[in-house]
Amino acid sequence: MTDKFLQKIYRVISEIKEELEKIDALVLELDNHHSARPENNFYLRAVASILHDFYCGAERIFIRIAEELNGGIPEGENWHIQLLKDMGLEIEKVRPSVISHDVSKRLREYLEFRHRFRNIYGFELEWEKMKGLRERLPVVVEEFKKEMKQFLKFMQGISKA
Repeated sequence: MTDKFLQKIYRVISEIKEELEKIDALVLELDNHHSARPENNFYLRAVASILHDFYCGAERIFIRIAEELNGGIPEGENWHIQLLKDMGLEIEKVRPSVISHDVSKRLREYLEFRHRFRNIYGFELEWEKMKGLRERLPVVVEEFKKEMKQFLKFMQGISKA
């Protein structure tokens, strides 16, 4: 393995770890305001922003993996959806799946929410459409982190080969 390739692997490992720390901070931020009332529009906007940021962080990880291991991010109008699907695929002789089908399915809900969040006004947010995502976030984050740690072990194995 070349030094340049190893440097890329080490950099991606560091970037993934940094994003996971930021995702932890999002969950902590949300937990610190669990008593706020969903009738408050500012609370809805804050929760929506955190849900949005969570998926953005996960997608940043996926983009880095795709750029360095998959040969690039998908192209086309639905590249976000395809990127998420790609992370659930094992690419023979390249990498194992990054996330399981189950985690991919859960993340798809956050991807769809992010799209909705970016395309409406904040005053149009509806608690009933966000409530489940907010309640499930800590569990989804833990599942995501667990699978990302497994992937990091694979990456660290590459760097030692």
